[in-house]
Amino acid sequence: MQKSFGSLFVLSCFLFCLTAFVGCGKNDGLCSVEGTVTLDGAPVADGTINFGPMAGQHGTATGAKIVDGKYSARASEGEMVVSVYAHKMEKIDNPTEDEVAHGVTERQVELIPEKYNRQSELKCTIKSGKNVVDFDLKTGE
Repeated sequence: MQKSFGSLFVLSCFLFCLTAFVGCGKNDGLCSVEGTVTLDGAPVADGTINFGPMAGQHGTATGAKIVDGKYSARASEGEMVVSVYAHKMEKIDNPTEDEVAHGVTERQVELIPEKYNRQSELKCTIKSGKNVVDFDLKTGE
């Protein structure tokens, strides 16, 4: 009985270590992607970037923060649709009675044109390994 308990203990330790090592690392099927995002040549100060698989393709939708024009994310391998968002708060010049009653003096305004977010035309291909993808967005096009 003593030997059986010892063998069970050793086996349990081995299985614990094995599962601990297998669970380590980024084996999530996603690839590293990083880069810069500019709007009319200036870095996007604060925003978000999202990657989603093209229609009919498999993959995981992911996103990341944009800080001072830079982002670092993990995305599925393959063709991705990319959407970029950045907001600013603007003072309301002529607030409605309801806005005045609720103390609303500012509203959030999207800085990035819809063709780069809700109706995104941005696409990229993510490959296995490290990817560097920069986006130079324009408001006037």
